[in-house]
Amino acid sequence: MRLWPAILLLLGLTGLLLAAEPPDGVMTLSIPKDVNRPLPGKVDHIWSGVIVATNPENPKEPPAELREFAPRLKRVFGYSQFELAGSATQAIDELTENWLVPSPIFPLSVRARRTTSKEARGGYLLNLQLFQEKRPLVDTEVKLAPGSPLFIRGPQYGKGQVIIVLQVQR
Repeated sequence: MRLWPAILLLLGLTGLLLAAEPPDGVMTLSIPKDVNRPLPGKVDHIWSGVIVATNPENPKEPPAELREFAPRLKRVFGYSQFELAGSATQAIDELTENWLVPSPIFPLSVRARRTTSKEARGGYLLNLQLFQEKRPLVDTEVKLAPGSPLFIRGPQYGKGQVIIVLQVQR
């Protein structure tokens, strides 16, 4: 019994490989092109930031790392000033768990795998665990797409709020 046709059918149905068996019996395999995947040799990164949001009488301009988020943060959270308490950038490795430590108080454990969902536009499905020191705060699964940051409302801090931001960087 020849197993190749069944294996090729299975691989073709899962979208992992495209296969063809020419008449001369030589098998060729190819990976389908996916415009949402990074170019060979390019590695996506995940950026995380811990923000302290407040409403002072005279708000300061946000730091450069937060300028693109500031209008959305103001609209969603209602604060007028955003200060970056810490940040971290890590290459996304789909085979291992990554620890992001944007601040010693709020470490993040991230397991990422590329999602096939069109809504995620070439992004990742993350198993995300957020801790406050050693105490778990959040344990969830989220889709994270390039150009679409994730904001997590953290605990109150003084007269403000801690906000955690995650973003895929290409």
